[in-house]
Amino acid sequence: MKNKRSKDPIGLGFALTGVMTALKTEFNMRIHLIIMIVVILSGILFHISVLEWLFVMLAIGFVLALELVNTVIELLTDELFKEEHETAKNIKDISAAAVLVAAIFAAIVGVIIFLPKVIYILN
Repeated sequence: MKNKRSKDPIGLGFALTGVMTALKTEFNMRIHLIIMIVVILSGILFHISVLEWLFVMLAIGFVLALELVNTVIELLTDELFKEEHETAKNIKDISAAAVLVAAIFAAIVGVIIFLPKVIYILN
């Protein structure tokens, strides 16, 4: 199936529609969005440095991008394998594992940046 695309040269409208579709249909995407908002607000509250912002935003972008890719892989897998199949399960599990690795990386970045600031405030 080939969809006729509009004259939008960079496809921004399609990309934003994709993000909104993922937010509407994927629970984990909404969880990641909530965490992103909390982390950004924490960054503002703790006045993190430009370099810290760079790492925080890279980690957030990494997780969100992989969650979107994971969603596409799951949709394609469901379309290709109408019945339960070991290969389909493996594809989906490995794709989900990629998101998990990114989320663990993001959590480590968060701990490195925010934990010293929290400890300083508590002392």
